[in-house]
Amino acid sequence: RGEGGEGGQPEGKSRASNKLVVRNVPFEASKNELKELFSAFGVLKTLRVPKKFDGSHRGFAFVEFVSKAEAAKAMEALQSTHLYGRKLVLGYAKKEESVEAMRAKLQSQQGGGSKRRKAADGDDATGLEEDPEALLDFSL
Repeated sequence: RGEGGEGGQPEGKSRASNKLVVRNVPFEASKNELKELFSAFGVLKTLRVPKKFDGSHRGFAFVEFVSKAEAAKAMEALQSTHLYGRKLVLGYAKKEESVEAMRAKLQSQQGGGSKRRKAADGDDATGLEEDPEALLDFSL
């Protein structure tokens, strides 16, 4: 893990951006503490700390700076920072994709759509295609 980047660099370090992902955030840390920590390196555009259903955060955060230079400065300075005894793991966040791009990616991963999806949509009660060879897929 962490070796998947281009040129042998750890993942997330090869593509500079103004948005960082912060992993291994201790559950005791608050959003305000993270804001205070990162705002020392520049103007924060957004700070997002995803939460679980019970209201506690999930142990990671997204910090977006106004400029790439500020994000790089924070990345360099906080690489070996510990917060409440846990080492923060920083990386550049991937660019967000549009909803259409995510749908296309999901559909291509599923092989362009499934036979069962038809049944769920009500097009075909059995989920089988008209092609006789498709029946072989479901035979015992």
